[in-house]
Amino acid sequence: MAKSIKDHLQDIFDDLGAGDQRKFKSKLCDRKTEPRIRRATVEKVEDSIDLAGLMVTTFTESGAVPVTMEILKAIGCNEQAEELSTITGKSPYVPPTAPNVPGPATGPSAPSTEHFIDKNRTKLISRVHNVDCILDELLQIKIITEEDNETIQAEKTSQIKMRKLLMGPIKSAGTKGKDALYSALKDIEPRLIEDLESQ
Repeated sequence: MAKSIKDHLQDIFDDLGAGDQRKFKSKLCDRKTEPRIRRATVEKVEDSIDLAGLMVTTFTESGAVPVTMEILKAIGCNEQAEELSTITGKSPYVPPTAPNVPGPATGPSAPSTEHFIDKNRTKLISRVHNVDCILDELLQIKIITEEDNETIQAEKTSQIKMRKLLMGPIKSAGTKGKDALYSALKDIEPRLIEDLESQ
């Protein structure tokens, strides 16, 4: 008889041992993505059978495996995550991203896969002049910190400010930071953005 998802999960949890099972349960409680599991519920789990049952009950059979793999990788149990992927044919969980970027025609990361900010980095450094206004907007939405703002504002030219902004806080913030910068540029330097998007 073929093993169920619950059986496969139970086998993986058996392999973890008590120490890694504790780490797994701790990470499970810390997950920010819905559906979330209350710590009190996790603390009632006594063994691998209970833990496998909790995962399937909470995330369903189709969702339990990717979430389990996500947590296994987070606690450094990559071998078990790969094994689970192989025996179930599933990939790790990827959280959905909020649709907060503009539409496909003018979106910062559309139509190509390269983000608008990355694609036009050199031109932005040389052509953006209202850097202080952009910094104010990014500070307001907490993409940069007060310290970032003061450090960049202290630079003498807009080119150096823009380079520091792109190589520091925006790079650290990833796609969220690039999207925020793109939005600020559209508000503050609309003609420049129109020109770059038309090229």
